[in-house]
Order: sequence, then C-alpha cells, then structure tokens
Amino acid sequence: MKLRVDLRWHGGCRQSEEMTEEVFRLLQAIDDTGSLRAAAEKCGLSYRHGWGLLQKWQRLLEYPLARMERGRGAVVTELGRKLLAGRKRIAARMEPDLQRLTMELAEELDAVIDSGKPHRLRIAASHGLVIAMLGELADALQDLPLDIQIHGSLDSLRLLKAGRCEVAGFHIPNGRLGTVLLPRFRRLLNPAQHALIRVVQRRQGIMTAPGNPKGIDGLQDLQKRTVRFINRQRNSGTRTTLDLLLDEARLDPEQIIGYSAEEFTHLAVAAMVASGGADAAFGLEAAAARFKLHFIPCNWENYWFVLQREALDSQPLAGLLAVLRSKEFSERVTRFPGYRVIQPGCVVSLDAGLSELVGDPRAQSLPLSSSPSQSSSSV
Repeated sequence: MKLRVDLRWHGGCRQSEEMTEEVFRLLQAIDDTGSLRAAAEKCGLSYRHGWGLLQKWQRLLEYPLARMERGRGAVVTELGRKLLAGRKRIAARMEPDLQRLTMELAEELDAVIDSGKPHRLRIAASHGLVIAMLGELADALQDLPLDIQIHGSLDSLRLLKAGRCEVAGFHIPNGRLGTVLLPRFRRLLNPAQHALIRVVQRRQGIMTAPGNPKGIDGLQDLQKRTVRFINRQRNSGTRTTLDLLLDEARLDPEQIIGYSAEEFTHLAVAAMVASGGADAAFGLEAAAARFKLHFIPCNWENYWFVLQREALDSQPLAGLLAVLRSKEFSERVTRFPGYRVIQPGCVVSLDAGLSELVGDPRAQSLPLSSSPSQSSSSV
C-alpha cells in the first residue's frame, strides 16, 4: 500500500481558499528571477495566468504579495517572503512526522489486505537529506518498503538495542571529536552482536542568513548579544557534536541566546534561520544550501547504519545493501553540497569501522569526489 499525505494551506481575510502549490511556485520564481514574465515561464504558465493568480491572492489577502516596478521587473513583498519562509519552516518541521505516520498506516493497511509484500524494514535514523531520499530509491530499485523513523543518533541506537528496529542510523565526527564522543556510542553497541554499514560522509557547520549580516565567523560569535540561535534536540548527534566543540573552545552554552530552543531536523533549523526566526544554527551544509544560507564549515562526520550481524543474510538487508552500493545512490548523494561517498554499503566490523574513520585524522582530508567501491566486504 503506497500512501502520500501532504500539507495543504488555506488563506484569505474575508473568505478562505486553498493556496495551491502553483501559488507558492510562482512566488518563489518571482523571487528567483525578479520578473513576473520570467517567473510564469519558469512555472510553465502564461503571463496572463500568472498575473491573474497574483491578483487573485493579493485580493484575498488584502495585501500585495509582489510589487511590479516599471523597468525593474517584480519584487516579492515582505508578506510574500514570510509566506514562502513559513511554508518551508512548517514543512521541514512536520514532514518527518507525517512520513512516519503515513508509513505506520500503510503497514496496517497492508496487513488488512494481505498484499504479500515483505515486512517493512524498520530503520530508526538520525535526520539527513540522504536518509529522506533513501526510502524513495529503495522502492524504485528494489521494491523494498522502508519504515524510516527520525530520531537522534543516541536514541536510534537505544531503539535498536531494545529490538524496536532492525537498523539504526547514527553519525559521529571524524578525527579527535569522534575519539572523544566514541565512548557514548560504544555503550550502546556490542562488537559480538553488531556490524556497521558505511553510508556517507557529510560536513557540518554554522549556518547564518544570506550575506552573514551578523558577522559570524566562528563559534565564539554565537555568544554575541545580537545573535539568536536555534539548536537541535537533546540526544541528537549534531547537538552532541556542537556541545563538544563549545567545550573545546571553552564557550559557555548558557551565554548563547536561544541555545535551549530546539528543532528536530537539519531542515527545520535551516528554515528557522531562513525565515528570520533565528540568526544562526548548527547543522548540515546541504540543509544550509537548500535554503540559500551562508555556511561556515566546522567538521566532517561519518554516517553509519548499524544492525545485528545475524540479520545480514536476510532478504530485506540484502536489498538495502544493494541500494547503498548502487550507482544511482552515489550519483544522488553527490548532488547534495557537503556530502561524499566512500564505499557506501560496505559492511565492516564494529571495532574496525569506528577505529578506522573516527580515530584517523587523515579521514578529514579525503576528496569529495572519491568513488565508492561496488564490491561487498565481509564482517
């Protein structure tokens, strides 16, 4: 059973109508091109239709969404920008929950109709743009149903230990940062029971508004009284990495305005910065790029899947490994800024994997264009 649940917007002052995807696409295109004619063409609309759509919503909202300037094209108003940013922020915050709930319902419906499809592979994973893409790719390449639930890295490992998922996704920084954090992860992992699967490497850092108006050059600037920060939730790998970086720099988190304010995904914190709800956040370069934010790189990290060794020979796991080792997976990953692939889908022992890429500082300088090995490795 394949289901899709979408968010719908309705708006208006004296009467309410649905704000369709077409409205938002047109506004975004105007903001990108600075021209209603070019925006309409980009959206596949006639100029007349684009003009009419804009006028309709300006009438319903009783406020302009874009202003036409003679000889200068079109400019999205503050209200239009707030609508675009708010839509992105709400989608980033709610989509992981909608995806999880949809998958739960689809599994219940599958059980009722007895479709004969295999059990959904349950994955508890730290959020990332590649993880969001993996379910779609697994369905397309292997007809493999994935039940991906978004949790922090440590919480995902706890769910695996409790038997509430078959695969857990977590990330840990390269080099010295990973060496310091490693004991927290090892407490939840057992070399005799668990194996690691390479997924991706990705870069994290500070994201700020375009143009970096607050003049943020590093972690120390997060303590400026004029800077409002938005954080990730407790037990997320990103929050853990940030706390360690602050500790190494001898910076007091309590001196950061907004340190206790939390969002649950990289896209959600990026959306908060893009909408003006915060001035800075710590997260993925790819999330910053999605919202056209300024990015200050801080560290590379490894993203792993971990599973029970005895499950490696199961059909669903074989399908997952095939997806990770596929050419399509590597090609899609390299489209995301700040991501790179190094032998994705390679299975390694727990001790060898963590020691190799966490303890070796040279891992931080591996080239972005590294090609993945398509061969399998044994535990």
